[in-house]
Amino acid sequence: MMPDVGSRPAAAPRTTLGHLLDAANLLTLAGVLSSTLAILFALNAEFAAAAIGLVFAFFFDVVDGPVAKRLHGRTADDRAFGANLDSLADIVSAGVALGVVFLAYGDFEAAFAPGAFLLVGAAALRLAYFNVHGLDGASDSYAGLPTDLVIISFVAVMLLDETLSRDAFQVVLYTTVVVLAGLMVSGLPIPKFTGRSYYAVTGLALALALAHTAQMIA
Repeated sequence: MMPDVGSRPAAAPRTTLGHLLDAANLLTLAGVLSSTLAILFALNAEFAAAAIGLVFAFFFDVVDGPVAKRLHGRTADDRAFGANLDSLADIVSAGVALGVVFLAYGDFEAAFAPGAFLLVGAAALRLAYFNVHGLDGASDSYAGLPTDLVIISFVAVMLLDETLSRDAFQVVLYTTVVVLAGLMVSGLPIPKFTGRSYYAVTGLALALALAHTAQMIA
């Protein structure tokens, strides 16, 4: 039998570290680093610094996607790896990091464990759902509250820590966590932020970072 001279062996997949050559993946990992720093600051009760870390996690999450779309030469495997890495980064930022910050505000008392679980569990359910079913690219809205907006909403409520008593703030924050967890797994249509709204949300994140910076240096 004559060999099939027209066929070519499939290209070997990139190594794990080989995916670091992808700029979008580096941005995603920068978001993971920001979330890790937010956790570290929360463990030391440096909440303004933790909030700034969360804002950076948000920022890297919203820019890695557009960067990925503009990269040339990405294979299907590259895109799949990036999508999975992004999903794992989201569970770290919107789930684990927010959960730890929430627990730290509650002095790590057992009563705050259910709230932390709601955040992590809802984020995991949301991300698993969309990993399987995907996003509707033709729609102008999301089903439920996206994880990046969960981060920004949580960071905004963190500003109240300086204006409310600790007991009152803990009640407000716990209520916020329950609402955010419910919105993440709901079917409520949330408009996608594109164009002007994209810049508006990014500007809001910057304003929140500046507000928390002012609290930190006050």
